[in-house]
Amino acid sequence: MVKSMKLKFNKYWDEYSDILAIAAVLDPRLKFEILEYCFSVLDQSTCKRRLANVRSKIYKLFGAYKKNQRISSAATTSQGETHDVPAGYRGFYAFFSQKAVGSGKSALDIYLDEPLLDYAAHKKLNVLHYWRDNSARFRELATMAREVLSIPITTVASESSFSIGSRVLNKYRSCLLPTNVQALVCTRNWLKGFPAMGDEKTEEEKEEEEKEKEKEEESGESTDLTRDLS
Repeated sequence: MVKSMKLKFNKYWDEYSDILAIAAVLDPRLKFEILEYCFSVLDQSTCKRRLANVRSKIYKLFGAYKKNQRISSAATTSQGETHDVPAGYRGFYAFFSQKAVGSGKSALDIYLDEPLLDYAAHKKLNVLHYWRDNSARFRELATMAREVLSIPITTVASESSFSIGSRVLNKYRSCLLPTNVQALVCTRNWLKGFPAMGDEKTEEEKEEEEKEKEKEEESGESTDLTRDLS
């Protein structure tokens, strides 16, 4: 039994969510240091491989945002951003921006090279407000961070996710792609919500209750028939 549980545990951690890892990196108090710590605690031998995978994914995602916003940012840089700079500092701001671009580092490189914010000193930091306030510095990276961090996270219990699988994949819908199954389960959770803490019931318990109600209704109908016949 322990071996089968360990196999499921290893399979669960092998299929970790890349988007959740990227969201952790976009927290200025955590960045890649939190991933390095977690991956090393789980398995020291695969830590570097996992870090490299997340790093490649976040740079690929950032490249897509940078490509999409290259035209729009060029049109709004001279109009929108310089209005927020005091009149006496506009020349210095232009000089500083050219120097940052001339260094050859992207906004993601600059963000990752900066030291972590002290978690104890910024315990109540609103990460979305941080990226809003630093949008002029990081531009397309700030846009990417705001959209990634605003993704709603499903907090449904794992047992509920597995028990609902029989209703999603039935004999009429047995060839759905994994992505479609995930979309159906997530949509159901968003529409119907979750039960209150302490009042959660498994699907099996709900089915048993429904069967008992059906039996009671059938028994009630049978007693009515016997009364009518008598």
